[in-house]
Amino acid sequence: MQTSIQRVDSNVFAKPSSDRLAKRAVTSLVCLIAALLLLMQTFAPARADETGVMADFYSYLPAVPDIKMPEISIPFWTDDLKKAKKAYNKGNYDRAMKFFRRASEDGNIVADWYLGHMYRTGRGVQRDDATAYSYYSRVAEFYDPDETDQNRLRITVDAMVRIADYQRTGVASAGITQNPAAAARAYLKIATTYGHPAAQHALGIMSIKGQGMKRNPQQGLKWLIAAARKRHASSEAYLGELYLEGKLVRPDRTRAVMWYILAKQSARPEENPEIFNRAAQLEGRVSKDERLEAEARAKVWNEQYPKDRRVNVAAEQ
Repeated sequence: MQTSIQRVDSNVFAKPSSDRLAKRAVTSLVCLIAALLLLMQTFAPARADETGVMADFYSYLPAVPDIKMPEISIPFWTDDLKKAKKAYNKGNYDRAMKFFRRASEDGNIVADWYLGHMYRTGRGVQRDDATAYSYYSRVAEFYDPDETDQNRLRITVDAMVRIADYQRTGVASAGITQNPAAAARAYLKIATTYGHPAAQHALGIMSIKGQGMKRNPQQGLKWLIAAARKRHASSEAYLGELYLEGKLVRPDRTRAVMWYILAKQSARPEENPEIFNRAAQLEGRVSKDERLEAEARAKVWNEQYPKDRRVNVAAEQ
């Protein structure tokens, strides 16, 4: 995110009081820290070998928020979790639920996260947002900004984003009250501290709509682009709709299709079927030349921000 610097009248600096100087110093320091954090996130070195358990959770800048099942062991990856994961991968959700619950009873936050995921998506169980919210809350309780285990930190931060997602929209049937202002505060903290793509995506939409914060469409676009650089599928699809409808940007069907091509690359059919359906609709509405141009533009973007790139999280902190 770029910071604009406005010119200030020189008269403002005439004989400033000590209080004003102190306030300016504090403000400058906060801005400097924020800028440094964003720079650290933007230029964090990437690595291509990050696989395993953490690939299942939202990734940090500029990684892909891909959802894949864990394949490696970490200290809290117990036998019950291994059995649960194996059953989950085979679609045997009843067995997976059994072992996830056993691990959860032992206080395992990975199991809690998966149980939240299964109840949120209705995978193997009837969808139950109240139960999902409860499990995510249990994980989030373990958040510690000074946590040295990056895997554990990522799981707890991810759970915090899921909770904010529920707060942003609210779920009356689950007793979850809509609180966009609280959600916006949580997203901002997570986006600026950890470069979390889902948090940036949410901030983008909320800024554009003026939801939980003052309306700022241009800032919203910046947040969405930041998330798209990390190949966040929903952000790419949202940008596609903006270009198709000509909202905030000049209407451009080619760019709309480009963003949906990228969104298809970033998403998984079982997680975001609507993206694939919408992409097929748009591709059928453009000419062959427009489609070829969109594919060429998508290729250039993918070369600059490849969807399979992973990040050394420790380098970002």
